[in-house]
Amino acid sequence: MDNVRYRITLADRGGHRFHVSVELPAGVEEVVFPSWAPGSYLMREFARFARDIHAHQGGTPVPVRRESRNRWRVRGPATLEYDVYGRDKTVRTAFLDESLAFFLPSNLLVYAPGQGAASLEVEVPEGHTAVCPLGESSEDRVARWTAPDLDTLMDSPVAVGRWETSHFEALGVPHEHYVEPGHNADLGRMAKDLQRVCTTAAHLFGEQFPYVRYQFITIHVKNGHGGLEHKTSSVLLRPRLGFAEAKGWEEFVTLAAHEHFHAWNVKRIHPEELGPRFDYANEHYTRDLWWLEGGTVYYEERVAYLSGCVSRDRYLARLAESVHRLRQAPGRRHQSLEDGSFDAWIKLYRASEDLGNSAVSYYLKGGVVVMCLDLELRHRTAGKFGTDEVLRRLWQGWGRQGVGYPTGELERICRDIAGADGDFERWFAAHVRGTDEVAVEATLDHAGIDLVAVPGKPGGWLGIELSGCSVTAVREDGPCASLLAPGDELLALDGERVDPAGLGDRLRDLGADRAVRVLLARDGNIIERGVRLASTPNSELKFALRAATDPRRALVRESWLSAIKLPGE
Repeated sequence: MDNVRYRITLADRGGHRFHVSVELPAGVEEVVFPSWAPGSYLMREFARFARDIHAHQGGTPVPVRRESRNRWRVRGPATLEYDVYGRDKTVRTAFLDESLAFFLPSNLLVYAPGQGAASLEVEVPEGHTAVCPLGESSEDRVARWTAPDLDTLMDSPVAVGRWETSHFEALGVPHEHYVEPGHNADLGRMAKDLQRVCTTAAHLFGEQFPYVRYQFITIHVKNGHGGLEHKTSSVLLRPRLGFAEAKGWEEFVTLAAHEHFHAWNVKRIHPEELGPRFDYANEHYTRDLWWLEGGTVYYEERVAYLSGCVSRDRYLARLAESVHRLRQAPGRRHQSLEDGSFDAWIKLYRASEDLGNSAVSYYLKGGVVVMCLDLELRHRTAGKFGTDEVLRRLWQGWGRQGVGYPTGELERICRDIAGADGDFERWFAAHVRGTDEVAVEATLDHAGIDLVAVPGKPGGWLGIELSGCSVTAVREDGPCASLLAPGDELLALDGERVDPAGLGDRLRDLGADRAVRVLLARDGNIIERGVRLASTPNSELKFALRAATDPRRALVRESWLSAIKLPGE
């Protein structure tokens, strides 16, 4: 089949509509609109944003017939045209306005089954620059790129805007950062910290990058946070005025570290079912997202710390915060990490009102479990090896070869590293395949570290989440379980009208272990319930390093917390 040629014009920037023209060669019988984007495991059905689909050849209409939710029957040679609406400013969806055009090819481009190389042209308004990992485009008003295959095309985000830019080298490899204007960040500090993050990640894999050039693209919204990895680039989404405070800067650095680390873990290190070739019309199921995403959550913190961008105190505090959030998630008792990974397509990205009680995030729990796995391996090898070694073996054996690792390989590597004393079958059964409580305290003890609970604020606790006076979630381990329901409107406590702003003070005054009458409205009916308030849960957890410990624990702690020396320092 000859090359498929795409042309995208920013037809109606105020109306948020892209116009797509696709030149289909002879031999094409049908086209498919992608249903999902790799790295975001949800069937988003991008075809729902398309309209006015038609085809022609030399001015003569060519029949187009829809066959299913995302397939059209059309015979090439022909030019297929349609519009796509894009006003969802995220890292995984199309967005167009007067200042920015952003899309993943999977958001806009149909493909012919079996197609190979493709060319892509994108209109560039005057004064704007087009950015894409496929390379630079020298023309001012039209950007042109070629992709050798469909998967490379789909993995190449396109962003057109008025960018603020910085360039740096890490280990001799060029890196670029394109930043949407209107923020309060320090571009020089961004470049410096990104360079340290990239160099630190490469250090874990033997001082080598898996690419010859890399792009960061940072876009902004008023409130929002997210990222999406690509093989030689990543897209970051942050609050435009969220860089000035220390915590906001940490969130940017760890987000960048996360998406950049995916250049190894996910884009190249992955199970067989996640590439390197994809079916963009159907789901790709895996039970390893806890390692691919949760492990990368752990390494975003670790890389930010080892690079010097985050202090040791903040590193330990951020890890402890993850443990605390996990302990506040009732769903951890009902869904294993493997099941959470497999169910991502129908649960994590489709949050229901009961999600917190029935499921657990493989990002959150996966990060905590990989932290424990790291310390467990260091304990069993007297500080010699941890999950860094697991990554290196996966990279050398599979990722570097461009193939996915087989089922069970991750666990086999861990058991091999731990040696004769390392029967991890029960450990994986409890922490990965089961729903046992993660043994954080016992694992931290290997490094002479205690998990310390900070008591919560005094007063009573209802165990519900509210938006104003409306109940949005009810924790199954809270006092209102089976008594209140999402959608209920909280009216009064013990005869006093509920004021959302003063509810915390009211509960503090009532105190724990107090029986109260809750007046609520449900579907237009007034109902009264008797509830016994519980104690407020711990407000936070902390990691406390023991002042003195035995040599083995000291060795494990040193191997875990020791700094690295970056090239040139």
